Amino acid sequence: MLYDDVTQFDGTEPEVHPAARKLAEHIFGVIRAATSIPTGYTLESALPCRRRPGHRICPGWIRIDRQDIPPHVNWECSNCQDSGVIHHWEDSPYDLRPPRRLDEPGLLSIELTDDEHAELRRLQVLDLDSERVVWSAYRAAGRLLLVGTVDDLDNLVGFIGFEANHSEDRRRQRHLDQVIGRLEGALRTLG
Repeated sequence: MLYDDVTQFDGTEPEVHPAARKLAEHIFGVIRAATSIPTGYTLESALPCRRRPGHRICPGWIRIDRQDIPPHVNWECSNCQDSGVIHHWEDSPYDLRPPRRLDEPGLLSIELTDDEHAELRRLQVLDLDSERVVWSAYRAAGRLLLVGTVDDLDNLVGFIGFEANHSEDRRRQRHLDQVIGRLEGALRTLG
């Protein structure tokens, strides 16, 4: 079990400590996912396990739950024994509270592939609501679901389009355009 204090990752330079930076990015993603959902839920997130047992990618996904009193985030892999507790995440740049209730009326669920969601997590320019939509994606019945209101998803399409239009990587542009097509198709169906 890994016990993390977010403040220990402040100033981690990727060139000097690449392994520490990679762990920090994993922890920051867990915090974003945990703070995009309300306290009391256990979420099988869209985040893949970071471990490579036997030099093979672990097929598991990160399960997350958050407790506000005392504040901490618990996480564990759905497949291997990797797990941890994160402290001092409150008011960090990765804290996306206040979260949306998962049973809020008017929420739409759109199924994405793992690659499509990985592209969304790499987006550089998002407002807070769009970040919550991206990081609150979860797994249910073997499907990866992105959840948001019509306005949230429409807003996210704008950010994805901006990034696709400004990316020099043609492959990434195609992936982002696929996500836009999937989101716009779902929004047209509902509209």
